[in-house]
Amino acid sequence: MRKHKSKTKKTITWADFIKHPFVRKNEPMLHTVEWSLILFAFFIIGLPIIYFQSGEGIVGGGKLKYMGNIENSTQSLEIAKQFVGETISEPVVDITGWDTYRNQWYGFEIKHPDNWTNMIFKTAGAKSSRYDVVYKFRKEESGENDPYIGFDVAVYPTKKADSLENTNDVVKRDNAPEDTSSCPLSDEMILGEENIVFQKASVRKGNACFEPAYFFSIKKDDYLYDIVPVAREEAEAPVNPEQDVNEKFPEYKQVVASFKNIPISRPLALPRAVARSRPSFKSCHLSGGKVSGGKIICAAKHDHPRNSPNKGHHMDEDCCMDPDESRNPCCSY
Repeated sequence: MRKHKSKTKKTITWADFIKHPFVRKNEPMLHTVEWSLILFAFFIIGLPIIYFQSGEGIVGGGKLKYMGNIENSTQSLEIAKQFVGETISEPVVDITGWDTYRNQWYGFEIKHPDNWTNMIFKTAGAKSSRYDVVYKFRKEESGENDPYIGFDVAVYPTKKADSLENTNDVVKRDNAPEDTSSCPLSDEMILGEENIVFQKASVRKGNACFEPAYFFSIKKDDYLYDIVPVAREEAEAPVNPEQDVNEKFPEYKQVVASFKNIPISRPLALPRAVARSRPSFKSCHLSGGKVSGGKIICAAKHDHPRNSPNKGHHMDEDCCMDPDESRNPCCSY
């Protein structure tokens, strides 16, 4: 009788599979691995899809809330732009039809809305005033909710103020340190079609050295010009003046961008014989006056200086000539 050897079924181990992964006898192990990968892929890809479609939050168990259509929500759009780091464009102001104010005495011109007819100026009075003259451009009317009433153009001789830090428009705090180099104050900014470089002063509330401020400055030859936005006296000082002006006074930056330097042109000096017969005066430094149509006139509405006799002992300083005053060559009566 022939004896048959009993065959014992050999168990396939991971070592055998790794050693011979594609051998036919390892096929059961291959099927196990395939199904394991399919189930793993289902959990990785399928669960997030189920999560977002059902609106159920597995972590925390809360419902996803509908926040509205971001395309139709300006606020959401601005938040989204800030989140991705995109710069939000400032309001575009149409300056077509604006009037141009030209000053040949101090060599500059600047545009302003055509309905801003109230323009006056003042000259330096106090010893602490470093400017020669300040031209005040004011809105004809402004609503109660409008905190800004216009802007000033302050003209400084560079002998008195060679940088914006030395002008009267930058106010140093009482408890400020002597060395203010560590306090941020200004940087350069290019504006206008001619790419003019301005110095921008921007000081937030809480600065250790300076009071809050925001304005642009430019220097040309012997003069420095500060273009400063002017708020109502009762208006509360904002924490960030630059942001506040950009939001509530969008015309201001367009005004600054329109600023241009022009050649200085001044009347020739009078002959000595004629000069001696007239009262002395310092160029066109007046204590008051109003500019209308390029001429300096009396700012008082009901005053008629042209009817006043020219018999005075001192010169008219506000273009509103009184009987005891003589005519000022800078005024138009």
